[in-house]
Amino acid sequence: MKYFVSGSKSIFSLPESVIEVIDFFISLEAEFLVGDCYGVDAAVQKYLESKGYSNVTIYCSGESPRNSFVTGAKVHSCAEAAKGLTGSAFHYVKDIQMANDCDVALVIWDGKSKGSEKNIHRILDLNKKHNFFINGSLLWV
Repeated sequence: MKYFVSGSKSIFSLPESVIEVIDFFISLEAEFLVGDCYGVDAAVQKYLESKGYSNVTIYCSGESPRNSFVTGAKVHSCAEAAKGLTGSAFHYVKDIQMANDCDVALVIWDGKSKGSEKNIHRILDLNKKHNFFINGSLLWV
């Protein structure tokens, strides 16, 4: 099972309820698909590293990740698909790929981030199973 975790750049620590969900997916030996941004991406990577969990693939839009904190993690570069793109469009390439590749998604959203909001819509459009943590409330669907 592939579990895509993403979220807002403004969130630097994981709420306890999110940690419980991540721990549940660790117990299932899921592969975590995580981006390479600061905020939630970095916090999730650091948490997985603290648990010694390396069944992780870090997605990036460049040739190599901006942040990589998990020892033994695989890297999935979307550089070819992102070639010629700039700004948000450049970074959305990896998000689109993770949404397509996952079985289940968790989006941790501050209610403001456009990127996280787009990920929520992508997951819903793809009819993927999901958990959304929005403004302090975890929604299981």
